[in-house]
Amino acid sequence: MRQNKRGFPLRTLSVMMVIVLAMAASVSAAPPLDEIRSVIAKRLLRPTTDTLLVALEGGHLNDGLRGIDPYAFYVEPRFLTSKSPPARRLGVELFMVKSQVWAKPDHGGPAEKVGMPEIAALLAINGKSVQGDTLDRISRLLDAANQKDVVILTVASCPGGNGKSYKVRPTASISSSIDLRRSGSVIVVRISEFVSHDTAPGFSARFTESVRPGDHVVLDLRGCTGGDLFEALEIAGMFVPEGLPLISTYDRSGVEQLYRSPPGRKLRSPLWLLIDRQTASAGEILTGILQYHHLAWIVGERSYGKCVSQTLIPLSDGGGLWLTTLGIRFPDFTSCAGNGVTPNIPYPDISVKKLKDVINKISSLGR
Repeated sequence: MRQNKRGFPLRTLSVMMVIVLAMAASVSAAPPLDEIRSVIAKRLLRPTTDTLLVALEGGHLNDGLRGIDPYAFYVEPRFLTSKSPPARRLGVELFMVKSQVWAKPDHGGPAEKVGMPEIAALLAINGKSVQGDTLDRISRLLDAANQKDVVILTVASCPGGNGKSYKVRPTASISSSIDLRRSGSVIVVRISEFVSHDTAPGFSARFTESVRPGDHVVLDLRGCTGGDLFEALEIAGMFVPEGLPLISTYDRSGVEQLYRSPPGRKLRSPLWLLIDRQTASAGEILTGILQYHHLAWIVGERSYGKCVSQTLIPLSDGGGLWLTTLGIRFPDFTSCAGNGVTPNIPYPDISVKKLKDVINKISSLGR
């Protein structure tokens, strides 16, 4: 073995260099704090204080950002590309109601195909109890579980009930943001999120293809936490008569933009529209517009209360900063920010009601 002048084997030095380089590559570069402070000072909807900006630090950056803007967070360059959420790779939507995590399989997804019920309390993942865990911890557990060929989900029809296990195979594909089901003369269109260039076209196509004269249409926005604002506006414009106002937006400078319903053939209304405490952002905007124009009866619980819009601002390190940059008002200049949208017909715990029970409830109202 050849050696250098200090007596160390050259091969050993090469191995050490490879290890050092690998360790360096695995350590994320420090976020550009000065640039982030500058962006916040110029773009944040509601100006913050210099004290909070100076206090931002790399090790706890997102904690500091949430103290400035509850919806702001820094995305590292390696995470900026989209990735299927761990639960969605199993075809499952997870949400929490009264400290209990619930699982709702996607229509036609892997979980539904193995027989998981429409709505169930999640008890365990691969035999590990998740009772009392947060959604964030469960997401990390699922991320690890998805590395295997099969994930075992144990669920019960109600909290405290007997659990039943289902073997679900993860998939790289994500279910469509639109799901349509028919139950007799009732059409239920579910929107799980508003995806750019996808949700509005899919909604229009499925609505026009499936809805027949005499059908009752239910728009299910339970658990819809938002997404692309303009997809929600496009769907609202499919119902609201031409030229009528949809929303107005404003930035930190007070510059306002009014959005009106476009011309074109309108879809049939009125609708039944379901919301719950998780319905937020773009989901609330669509709900509020249809409610204002008396085009839907809103059923369920008061929504989350997030009538603001975030922008992903690119940074010089290749990462990005999600920041609240726009406020949103309905045509009467009210906002759902902090208040949510109030349903016309309250229906407590609608999040965990089976669809057939919701349909029966609506049918009993006789509208």
